[in-house]
Amino acid sequence: MAIEVWCEKAWGETPKKVSEWASNTEAVQVFLRLSASVLIADFELKNDGTLHIRQHLHIPLETWNPGSIQGIRTPEGKTRFSHRRQTIYLSSELRVPEWGAALLEDWLVSMRSDINRPKDRSQRVAEITRMRTSVQRNLETASVANVAKDINDLDMRIDRIGNTLAD
Repeated sequence: MAIEVWCEKAWGETPKKVSEWASNTEAVQVFLRLSASVLIADFELKNDGTLHIRQHLHIPLETWNPGSIQGIRTPEGKTRFSHRRQTIYLSSELRVPEWGAALLEDWLVSMRSDINRPKDRSQRVAEITRMRTSVQRNLETASVANVAKDINDLDMRIDRIGNTLAD
C-alpha cells in the first residue's frame, strides 16, 4: 500500500502491477508497471514503517527497444539493471537477473501491443473512469477546504488553551 501511495505522489498514477524483487527488514525492491512505462524502485524501510526511495530506474515505453534492458550479476554480489545510460543496483538474494529483465521486457511488449490494438467501448469507458478517479483524488488532496478546517480546529484549541491559562 505504501508503494502505491508513493507511486501516486511521485508519478501521478497507481501502478498497474507490482512485482517484488527483494524484501527484508531494511529494504524493499520492486518492479512497477505503470500505464506507459516501467519502474525499478529501491526503497529503504524506516523504523516507523515508512518508505524512503533510495534510487529508481524509469524506462518509458517511447525510449525502450526490445532487448535494451540488461540485467547482470556483479562480482560484488549485486544485480545491475541498466537501460541506455541509466543503472540501478539491487540485491541478488532471491532471483536471477534474467528473470527481472524478462519481466520488464514482457510488460513493455504488452504495453506496445495494447497501444497498437484498437480499444473497444468498455475499455475506453474504464480508462476514462480511472482517469476521472485519479483527477478527483488529486483535487481532494489539493483542496483548500481541508486546510481551512484544520486552521479552525487549531484556532479552537488555542482559544481553549488560552482560557485554561487565564483561569
